[in-house]
Amino acid sequence: MKKLIILFLCTVSLATAQQKTAAAEVVQKQVEAYNARNIEAFIATYSDDVVFYGFPKEVRFKGIAQVREIFGIFFKNSPDLHCDIEDRIASGDTVIDHEKVRFQKDDPIQEFVVMYKVTDGKIQEVYFLKRP
Repeated sequence: MKKLIILFLCTVSLATAQQKTAAAEVVQKQVEAYNARNIEAFIATYSDDVVFYGFPKEVRFKGIAQVREIFGIFFKNSPDLHCDIEDRIASGDTVIDHEKVRFQKDDPIQEFVVMYKVTDGKIQEVYFLKRP
């Protein structure tokens, strides 16, 4: 019985680690596409019905068509755009990043806390909290 319990706990622990890794991998691919300003790779990480929120639940925009339009223009107009992940917490299908973003070469770095909810290998929900 003791061996069975240990086996069960190891299996649950491994499954949780795999989920954590899978969600974090999707978010990392999104960050890499963002830094490359590659709109096709960027939108490939999102579900068709993704919703972007201003924290806590203010809908900013939704749907892959709006993501393509908004970020496509943003990427074209921001040649110095770069995001560094200062810290990341990943648990199950949720990833929380502390991001430092430079929009233009001479602009100060902006800090954000962003929470991503990943479903079926795609980012389903995004919550932004701009740091003062």
